[in-house]
Amino acid sequence: MRGIINSKALKYVQMGNKRSSISLVFLHGSTMTKEGMLPLAKMFPQFNCISFDLTAHGKSRGQVPKEITDLSKAVEASIGILQNDKIISKKIILLGYSMGGAIVFDIAQRKQFDLMGMVILSSGADLKNFTPLVDELKNMPPEQFKTSEIIQYLFGKNTPEEEQEKISDTFLQTKVDDLIGYNDLMISNAYNQLEKCNEISIPTLVVHGSDDTIVLPNAGIETWKRIKDSELLILPYKGHAAIYEDTEVVKDKINEFVHYIK
Repeated sequence: MRGIINSKALKYVQMGNKRSSISLVFLHGSTMTKEGMLPLAKMFPQFNCISFDLTAHGKSRGQVPKEITDLSKAVEASIGILQNDKIISKKIILLGYSMGGAIVFDIAQRKQFDLMGMVILSSGADLKNFTPLVDELKNMPPEQFKTSEIIQYLFGKNTPEEEQEKISDTFLQTKVDDLIGYNDLMISNAYNQLEKCNEISIPTLVVHGSDDTIVLPNAGIETWKRIKDSELLILPYKGHAAIYEDTEVVKDKINEFVHYIK
C-alpha cells in the first residue's frame, strides 16, 4: 500500500499486520529510497511496518534538504498525519539505517512526540568524525559522484561474492538520483549530536558491523555508551550493509528488543 491518503505526507510502503498496536517505521539511508528497507521490514509480519521515502527521495516531493533536521521535520509531520488517519498507532519504534539513524536521533532530541523505542542500524549520533570515506568525497564535484562506485565498500570480510552481488543489486535498483545521494552523504557527514545522547531516555538498540568502513563501528559504540537504556549488537566481520548481510540475526535481536520494551 502506498501513501496517497494525504498528499502532504511522505510517500510510503505499508506491510505486515496493519492492525498491530505497534508500528515499526523504517527510515532509509543516504543514496536510498523506501524500497531499500523492505528486505528488513518484511521480516516483521506481526507488526505494522511503514517505510518512508524521505523528502526529495523516490516519490516524495520537496526541496533537497540542507541538513538532517529538514528530513526529521518531514518525518514527524508524516507520522502525525498517518496517526490521524489511523494508519499507524501511537506506539512507534523508529528504525533508522545510516543517515536514517541520524534522523532518528534528531527526532528523539526534538521530542515532538513520544517514541516507544528506537533502533540505530549502521549509524550513530556522530557521523562527522566517523565517516572517513565521506570525508574523501568532499573534494569531488557533486556531478562526478556515482553511487555505484561506493557499493564495494558496503561489505565485511566474510560476505560471499554471490551475496555481495545480490545486495549490490538491491542498492542500485532502489537508489535515488546520484546528485541527491551526494547531498545525503554531505549532510550526514555534518551531523554530530553525540554529546546530547545523555539526554535521551528512550530504549535504544544499536546494531553495527565490526568491519564497517563507511560509518566506523566506533560511531555506534560511542553512541551506545552515552544512552542509559541502550543495547549494542556488533556483528562480526560484517560491513555497512550488516542488516542485509546478517538479516536473520538482526531480525531476532530486534524482535527480542521489542518484546523487552513493550
